Amino acid sequence: MERPNPAIHVLGVLAGAGEYPRLMVEGAKRAGMRVVVAGFRGAVDKKLAEISDAFALFRVGALDAPRKFFQQHGVTHVVMTGQIKPACIYTMWPDATARRELAQLDRRNAHTIFTAVCNYVARHGMTMLPSTTFMEEVLPPPGHLAGPAPTPEQLEEARHGMQLAREIARLDIGQSLMMRGHEVACVEAYKGTNECIRNAGAPPVTLCKVTKPGHDMRFDVPCIGLRTVQHCANVGVNHIVFEAHRTILFQKQAVIDLCNKHNITLHAMDMPTDGISVPDPGHIPDDGEHALAMATALEQLGIGNSAVVCEGVVIAVSDPAGPLKCIRRAGAYMKRIRFVRLVNWLCRVLLGRPGTPPAPMVMRGTPNFTITPEVKKAAKKAGIELR
Repeated sequence: MERPNPAIHVLGVLAGAGEYPRLMVEGAKRAGMRVVVAGFRGAVDKKLAEISDAFALFRVGALDAPRKFFQQHGVTHVVMTGQIKPACIYTMWPDATARRELAQLDRRNAHTIFTAVCNYVARHGMTMLPSTTFMEEVLPPPGHLAGPAPTPEQLEEARHGMQLAREIARLDIGQSLMMRGHEVACVEAYKGTNECIRNAGAPPVTLCKVTKPGHDMRFDVPCIGLRTVQHCANVGVNHIVFEAHRTILFQKQAVIDLCNKHNITLHAMDMPTDGISVPDPGHIPDDGEHALAMATALEQLGIGNSAVVCEGVVIAVSDPAGPLKCIRRAGAYMKRIRFVRLVNWLCRVLLGRPGTPPAPMVMRGTPNFTITPEVKKAAKKAGIELR
């Protein structure tokens, strides 16, 4: 897709948290673009107002007001940048327009919701650009970037990890996993990469980060920055490998310096074309059946045999450490937002828009998943329904 022409086009930026929106605005301004920023309240850095041509805040879940703001300022092209917390899937208050869009979705996850936003923008005459536009210089090609040169064993571990991560991404579980030798130490799910790093266990481990096959580059592009590297350093990760040309490397020199300081090997890799592949079950409306399909795929990949799902979103999956780790992770994810979900539902009841009560987390596994008394106790404490 061609870049917009600064002489006749205006760029609108839907901005979340992190440094991505700032880098996007700065890149667009260097290209001569007029930039209008619609920031998500509670997430975006308000200092963006100082470097943009127009700036306003909107709540997560609003569609109509940001669209009118963009049209008011003549926006012709739009990019989505920055982090929106996954919990927003459960806790956002959509406006009437967003409710209509969400009602048409069979399944609510980051991919389906952001695709709906892209389609909405297009219907109103604005072109949604890849979120890597004006950011091409921070998409590294293949090669070793920092730290000790990877050993043949590390390269083989990385190739195997990237193959497994590709399947995890294709199943909409996550974009990252941690490898210890040829064994998966932890799989990213609902909470994101940094939580996955913290739960990887004893070092040495390798972080593998990829995009989903056929990934829509208009949103949810994998990123690595100082925070990710610092998390890796804190837990003893000695190797970071990511997909070349499709992963944004923020503050490249600072990241390289930090990797060198902690002797962390950092390199970009083209995706291996071979490796194990599992069938994609597609959309499964029932959470229990969805969890079973994920557990079956995990077992075929040699990772684990159980999964936790809530409202179509994979919250956590088991790895060789067993189901108790999966239950603990899922309980930690949902603990903070369980009360908020209930309050939001009660507020909707009072406003005459009750919808359905918050669904429970559901855990299910393959025949090799054993529900022990310890598992039952942990699941009950975490608010997980075993099926």
